Amino acid sequence: MTGKKGNSLLETRRRNRVLIKNMIFRMENARRTAIAEELGLTLPTITTSVNEMLSEGILEEIPITDGKLVNNMGRRPNAIAFRAEAAYAIGVELGPYATRAVLMNLRGEVLEQSEYESPAENYAGMLEKITNIINEMVDKAKGRNLLGVGVGLPGFIDREKGVIRSNPRKDWMGKPFATDLEERIHLPILIDNNVRLRAVGHEMSMRGQKPDSFAYFFVSRGVACPLMLKDDVVSGYTAGAGEIGHTVISVGKELKCVDDLGSEGAIFRNCQEAMLGGRLPELRERVQKDRILRMDQILEVQELGNPEVNSIIEQAIGYLGIALANVVNLINPGYVVADSCLFQSEKNRKQLLESAKSNFFGLNEEEVQIEFAPFEKFRGAKGAAYFLIREKFLNI
Repeated sequence: MTGKKGNSLLETRRRNRVLIKNMIFRMENARRTAIAEELGLTLPTITTSVNEMLSEGILEEIPITDGKLVNNMGRRPNAIAFRAEAAYAIGVELGPYATRAVLMNLRGEVLEQSEYESPAENYAGMLEKITNIINEMVDKAKGRNLLGVGVGLPGFIDREKGVIRSNPRKDWMGKPFATDLEERIHLPILIDNNVRLRAVGHEMSMRGQKPDSFAYFFVSRGVACPLMLKDDVVSGYTAGAGEIGHTVISVGKELKCVDDLGSEGAIFRNCQEAMLGGRLPELRERVQKDRILRMDQILEVQELGNPEVNSIIEQAIGYLGIALANVVNLINPGYVVADSCLFQSEKNRKQLLESAKSNFFGLNEEEVQIEFAPFEKFRGAKGAAYFLIREKFLNI
């Protein structure tokens, strides 16, 4: 019986430490009393665990700035935070337009970031390129304490087994990607769907009050909307949760996928058709100069007031609003984060809100909060690094 009680006590202490680490990471100006209140644990329990981590050198005490003090009576309190240099994580996103990588410290600060061409269609070629990219980041880490590497990529990803279950690139399907990378890098490798990792990164970078659950509405070459529940992202039975782009909308007498109607891919296709028809001279000029069609060019032409480009984007966003309304009406998240290059434009943000809310049911129109994440190219790579920190540092 003594052994069981001892094991139970050790497990309780371990679980409390995990809770405390996660709370410190997410709190601004974390203090022992505030942590105890948030977690419902006793102050001695918090103090014991914090003192252990201070002695281990992974935490440090920092003064609370004047602007953050509730009052300045008595002794100035200290906050506690992770030492930025105590550990580092590498994050990589294999995105539709480029591969991006970051080196992040324990404060969520990016020390290095790099962008490369989009990954190869061939699995062996992709694996070799990603190995080189990660090794470059390892070299930039200069001997720092690396926790490992998080990698986000499209498709149905089994993060427990590290396997690519399904992917638009057929040659990648069924491959044990995490194991293959670990054999080359000799660091822990964690993988998951890239949009789910964006949602994880957003949750971990939020400070102060945050919702228990939220939907992450992401528009790029395709459309996805994973759901965060209680600090974790829903993967689903086949590791394919969040693929809103493959749901259908009735258009006339046809059923069409959201990806075919509202994604950046759909906008590209409609703009290319117009240019082939001899229209959109401003856009055609940009494409001829850069030798590639990009969303930033299309948005520039929209800002110039081109009516056809504006109509193409308006039509796409109208369908996106219907898709978003379907998500909200089905799962009622209460809070939605919208992330896309498209939403850099205030006009496009306003239209998405109008389209979605006109299709919301009941109280959703008044009570569901929609936040637009500032567009950032490295957000997916940062999400992968945050995920690695959570799994290989905070949750152990």
